[in-house]
Amino acid sequence: MATPLLTLALQTFGVSTGFITAGAITALSYSTVPIFLEHPNEVSLDHLRALFSSGSHIFPQLAAAASTAFGILAYNAPTDSPLRFQYILAAAGSIGIAPFTFLVMKPTNMTLKEIGEEGKEGIKKSGGEQRVKELLQSFKIMNAIRGGILAFGAAVGLKAALSP
Repeated sequence: MATPLLTLALQTFGVSTGFITAGAITALSYSTVPIFLEHPNEVSLDHLRALFSSGSHIFPQLAAAASTAFGILAYNAPTDSPLRFQYILAAAGSIGIAPFTFLVMKPTNMTLKEIGEEGKEGIKKSGGEQRVKELLQSFKIMNAIRGGILAFGAAVGLKAALSP
């Protein structure tokens, strides 16, 4: 059984890490991608590749850390308590960005990455400037959904943490 101090630390860490990471992911959709859409595709795709690279080194790890905190809380919750289910749901919601990224977003992400690597030739082969803009718009929407999945996990974790 976890001590009250450890429980509080795990709750604080899981909830804050989940919400901060969800906010960062969602902010990319609503602040960064619109800027990409205003610039030439070749420039936007180059920056998007850098964004993919940096994001892949931080967001999955933070989601896993939040999920781990909620998992430990679930493990330590009484078996017959609704808290156990809530923390399991919070853990699943937090790590849920991983399967969503691989199963839903990967085709769009890989297409954008490949087009960007080929430069102007890739843009032409993909169907032109408009096709790239459509892919960027799809990425924007899917990325916002991904942030929402993580926010859901954090919100369930917060509800559990605030339960009497």
